Amino acid sequence: MNSDVHPVVAALVLIMTGLAIGVWMWGSGAAARLGGPAELNVGPDGHRYVQIQNYLVEHDEEGAYLRTYDLEVMDVELFLGGFAFFSNGDILLRRGPDPRSFLDNLRAYSRETNQKSIVPEEPRNGVFRCNLESSSCERFGEEGIDFKAAYSVYIDWQTDEVYISDTTRHLLRKYSATGVELAPPVDGFEFPNQLMVHDGQLLVADTNHHVIRILEPLSSMYGDAIDRKDVVPAPAKTARQTWPSHFARVGEEWWVNNMQTGMNRGGIYVFDNDWEFLRRVALPTDADPIAILAVGDAVWVSDWNNDVVRRFSLSGEPLASLDSAGFETILAASRQERLKFTLLSYAGVGVVAFLLLGLMVRAFALSMNRNPARRSADAHEEAPQVDKTPLHLEPDGKLRKRMNRALGLAAVLMFLSVGLLMYLTSQLEKPDLLLYLMAPLAGAFTIVVLIAWVNSANWGTAVSLDGNTVTLRDHTGRQSSCPIREIRYDDTAIATQDVVVILGRPKARIYAHDAIQERLLPRLGEARKVSPIEMLKIQLQLMHPQGLIAVLAIVAVIVYAVFQLAT
Repeated sequence: MNSDVHPVVAALVLIMTGLAIGVWMWGSGAAARLGGPAELNVGPDGHRYVQIQNYLVEHDEEGAYLRTYDLEVMDVELFLGGFAFFSNGDILLRRGPDPRSFLDNLRAYSRETNQKSIVPEEPRNGVFRCNLESSSCERFGEEGIDFKAAYSVYIDWQTDEVYISDTTRHLLRKYSATGVELAPPVDGFEFPNQLMVHDGQLLVADTNHHVIRILEPLSSMYGDAIDRKDVVPAPAKTARQTWPSHFARVGEEWWVNNMQTGMNRGGIYVFDNDWEFLRRVALPTDADPIAILAVGDAVWVSDWNNDVVRRFSLSGEPLASLDSAGFETILAASRQERLKFTLLSYAGVGVVAFLLLGLMVRAFALSMNRNPARRSADAHEEAPQVDKTPLHLEPDGKLRKRMNRALGLAAVLMFLSVGLLMYLTSQLEKPDLLLYLMAPLAGAFTIVVLIAWVNSANWGTAVSLDGNTVTLRDHTGRQSSCPIREIRYDDTAIATQDVVVILGRPKARIYAHDAIQERLLPRLGEARKVSPIEMLKIQLQLMHPQGLIAVLAIVAVIVYAVFQLAT
């Protein structure tokens, strides 16, 4: 550790930086999970369904709002993957939490296969066939089937056979209506997504191969290749939208959502019946389309980031967005929650910036205390004699002023931060956000208070040396004298049996550097030099703030590490 930085301050800064980064990541992740409309599908009765977070919003054939289904009632803790309807109206979806580990996500990011079993750990988790009206569910498959990451599903209403793209395992699967596997899994894909049966052919968005694959859907020949279609035309390459994820049959045309590398900010590209590129559908620059659904004489496109289902004519002209009361009820609440978590993540970034600024101020203050003309160690060793005149040392007054200015600046920054936060919450007319954003500011305020407390213990002290007697005065004004041989010291502090005085780090002295290095330490030959751990024990025994804060920092680091491992 750089000796210019006191270990207590360094520990506190590291703790708060870790906490602030954790707040930022948690807030960003929580905000991202509160997305807008995502998957779209149609039931056998012609009703249209929009999935938003853990809800399904039902509309009739004309797009009029009918009902909202809270999937948590059916034990869907976090909606994961796709959904589809059987011919009798039952829905197939996944229940349970998101069990993916860090390694699972790392494998997915590195384009590796997740080889974990698809059998659920818990009987109540996995893919279930449910009735929306009664909220009753039964496991899909005798042994249960669980897809622990993204997947898409298509059900052929003529046979109720189920086709599933197991996205992160890069496989296609086929099941009966009761969950019996009808054919061996088909490999050779890279992150397959949406799939459907059309005109006796199985079409699959083979995302990382940048094509639509056409396969044989019959169980006896399941997965046999028929054709593949390149769906990344020149305009898509220019826009870096090269990852097909969702597609739909619209009249005699095919509409394909080609996403960017982050699987977001896609574009809708239209192809004719023979997969020849025709045009690109005009979308706003900030659009984030997900699913595509042909609805009568219109096309619905869910826009995750903008909390809207966009509507287009069959020729691609924009129409009025879907007006759904069910939508707005959900989205109004999620917008507020998303804003709360977003501001919380920004607050975490702000705390990191505040800590960096504080370190810069401290570094500047310490640099002002250094003596550029300080003698070298060799010159010190060459000194033939030790000065034995009476010595009286007190902290550097100039350094005290600089440190007080630095703490004052920190207090001003805290005041301005709180004022800005209150202004933002008042302008947003959501005062409850203040409660969520005060946590990182309270942490920063705690750091400032603790540093100020430790700093106050450095002033008003004194070290005197007269002959063989050392006299110390601590920050409370208490004095203690003893012979040199009874003194205990290290590079940072000096102590009698009753009093300890902090000298500061060798390169960041609280007292004048030359006085400590050349006049005090060389005269402590009979004193006992102790280790930093033993000096910390002495500070604790004498209840010095420096020792108390050091132990507090160590405990906080341990608690934070245990918390991170536990979560």
